[in-house]
Formats: sequence, C-alpha cells, structure tokens
Amino acid sequence: MSAPSYCVVGGGISGLTAAYRLRQAAGDGAAITLFDPGDRLGGVLRTELVGGLPMDVGAEAFVLRRPELPALLAELNLSERQRVSTGARPLIYSGQGLRALPAATVVGIPSSAASVAGLVDDATVARIEAEPGRPLRWRAGSDPAVADLVGERFGEQVVARSVDPLLSGVYAGSATTIGLRLGNAHSSHARA
Repeated sequence: MSAPSYCVVGGGISGLTAAYRLRQAAGDGAAITLFDPGDRLGGVLRTELVGGLPMDVGAEAFVLRRPELPALLAELNLSERQRVSTGARPLIYSGQGLRALPAATVVGIPSSAASVAGLVDDATVARIEAEPGRPLRWRAGSDPAVADLVGERFGEQVVARSVDPLLSGVYAGSATTIGLRLGNAHSSHARA
C-alpha cells in the first residue's frame, strides 16, 4: 500500500498551518505538496526594506482572545519572539491630519457618535446617532462583508476611516472582502 498523498492550496499562514497540522496527523510517510502562486511562502506576511531597515508588513497584529494561536506559538517555540504593543495609541491620517484611532469602538465600529467625532463629518455623526432606531436589513446567520453592513448602518466614512484601518492591520485584508464572522465573532451582537 502506498503512502497517502495530500495537497494544500495556499502558502499563507493558514495554508502553512494546515500543512503542519496535516503532517502531524498523517505522519512522516505521507506526501504533502503545498501549492502557492507566489514566489515565496507566507502570503501577505513578509519583510521589506523601508528606509534601509527591515520591516514586517502585511498583517501587523493577530488576535489573542482565543487560545489556539498562543498554543501554536508555544508548540513551535516561537512564544519568545512575539512582540507586544508598546502601548502607543495608533493614529490614522484623515484629510486634515493625524487623528487617534477611536478607542470606543468594536473593530472600528463606533459605540457612539462621540467616539468618532472629528474623524467623520457632521452628516455621518448624525447618521450614527440615528442608527439604533433603524431596522436591521441583514439576515441573521448571513455573513455580509463588514464594509456593506457598517457602511449601511453608520456610513462609508466610518468604514474608510475607522473600520478598514483596523481590519487591515489585524487581518491584512479589506472591510470589503472580510465577512462579519471573521471580522469579529462578537460584531453581530454589537450595537451602538
């Protein structure tokens, strides 16, 4: 009987993790081939020279509220290489200059109009204030793009100036391509 053969499509962090777990489950005798269209593994995670210095680009952070990632880092003996935030407030550039990323948000979704005042225009502030009285237009259990849901509820400026900067840093993606479930497991229950 020949050894089992498997293929993993995608050499980003998810594909590499899948190949690693498959190797553990299938054993050393299994043939595992990883396919990726890029010229290197790692997906959007990479190191580039910026001003002559190496800088990690792609996802700038990962979510530690679930135990699986810290456990994987420990298993791979990478825990000591993990870097924690300096505590500095993240800034975003919005037309008139740098502004602090709103703190009273859930994945950039404002908990109140006051939390994004100065970052969005007056019409958007008014839209946020009126949001609790508007009926939901998405079906429970569906997975709309975060940009679609947040844009409809709070306005496009909230997506562009608060939600997208946060999601791009954590998930290395865009609010237009990240579904509500991935964006935040608790977002479907978050309301202003």
